[in-house]
Amino acid sequence: MKKLILLSAVCSAFMACNMGGNKNCATNDVAAKNKAGMMKFYDEVFNKHNPAMFDSVTTADFVEHESDPNTPPTRDGTKKLFAMTFAAYPDVTEKVINMVADSQFVYTHYEMTGTNTAAFMGMPATGKKIDIEGVDIVRFVNGKGVEHWGYNEEMKMMMQMGMMPGMGGSDSSKAKMPEGDKKKM
Repeated sequence: MKKLILLSAVCSAFMACNMGGNKNCATNDVAAKNKAGMMKFYDEVFNKHNPAMFDSVTTADFVEHESDPNTPPTRDGTKKLFAMTFAAYPDVTEKVINMVADSQFVYTHYEMTGTNTAAFMGMPATGKKIDIEGVDIVRFVNGKGVEHWGYNEEMKMMMQMGMMPGMGGSDSSKAKMPEGDKKKM
């Protein structure tokens, strides 16, 4: 009997979503589509080092609010920055720690790791590994990214590369969030 009641409840929820009876279903579908677009970015663009794929997840008028002073805040400028990053850190990857989405925005907390083997933004290669965290905030329209804001632990990265001394007497360049706090949402 419990199984029949559970099955009935699931079917009712499904019917309500598919018959327009629940406005949240459409919002959830858009949020899921936006999350899928963001995961496609991490998988196909960043982790496979394929800047050309950026066009498939963004609009032509994409605006980068975290742009480098040497690249325009456009889709093409962002692809150029990715290419420079991949050349300087040939093993760089980003792992999603948490991702939350609504019908317009996707918020991602990630961990980025890689080894600096070539010059980057005027800084010489160090041969050192980085392990930092950051946040991406992307606004979506019709399933494609139109704007990006974000930050990453640049100071921590500079300390790990030996380009800046550690702070406060402890080795804060190796501080990490406890594994139990890295929950997927």
